[in-house]
Amino acid sequence: MKLTVDVEKERLDKFLSKKISDVSRTKIQSWIKGGFVYVNSREVADPNFSLKFDDNISVEENVPSDKIEIHPDEKVSFEILFEDDDLLVINKPAGVVVHPGAGNRDHTLVNGLAHHCGKNLSTINSEIRPGIVHRIDKDTSGILVVAKNDFSHMQLAKQFEVHSIKRKYICFLYSVLRPLNGKIETLISRSEKNRLKMSVSQSKGKKAVTIYRTIKNFSNYASKVECELLTGRTHQIRVHMSNLGNSLIGDRTYKVKNYSLPKEYVKEINEFPRQALHAYFLEFIHPRTEKIMRFECDMPDDMKNLEDLLNKIEKKN
Repeated sequence: MKLTVDVEKERLDKFLSKKISDVSRTKIQSWIKGGFVYVNSREVADPNFSLKFDDNISVEENVPSDKIEIHPDEKVSFEILFEDDDLLVINKPAGVVVHPGAGNRDHTLVNGLAHHCGKNLSTINSEIRPGIVHRIDKDTSGILVVAKNDFSHMQLAKQFEVHSIKRKYICFLYSVLRPLNGKIETLISRSEKNRLKMSVSQSKGKKAVTIYRTIKNFSNYASKVECELLTGRTHQIRVHMSNLGNSLIGDRTYKVKNYSLPKEYVKEINEFPRQALHAYFLEFIHPRTEKIMRFECDMPDDMKNLEDLLNKIEKKN
């Protein structure tokens, strides 16, 4: 659904309530908080957002049609790196969606958190995102901090807002970045051709900044790279790497055909089942104690096995 604003300084939820008369404002607010509403191609999660005349609003087609209940699920496993009364730091495995949504109503990280924490999760976000302060993609593994109360959620959210939280990822790319180390600054917006994808834009979207460092070059066939996020846009690392012509191994969405692997290994490398991306480092200020909290976690076995294979290719070639 696409709409053009015909008034000035109207609240986003109020405007949509007028235009979509058969849906309650509460439901519309949950859509907004759930990340299903965009203003000028930017995701807006605040129902109070003030619109301007001629703003373009789009609502995802796959918005939840009814209330999603969060069912605790003990089968959703994750490694706990730290826990106290205010927060939980976990290592999310690849293949687990962070929170429920259209097509993923159960078996998400939130369902696992509901089993582990019960009602001790923040309630600031929509009912489908208790405790969730930030996200990583379903097929990305790594560290997340979860808020167990509204106080810690607000304090952590402020740190994310001013980009003071340090986040670093390890990824494996096809080919080698040139230069080997650098800083990428672009605008990122939702793709006009495919609403499920993000893209680098010259004129619209949100500022996105990634600092990258090549850790190892596997004979120019592939490379192991550390990426530090100075902003946290949707698919940021995947979009930035692809835009440079070096997509992540396993990334079907942003794949760029820029590689020259030995023929005997092409099939095995290309069949890596997910984007080779792991959030290995997180640093923030504890919301209550104000102490620096710093966490690291090793790559999961699938990425370790991929690195072993790349080392094998390097030695043979």
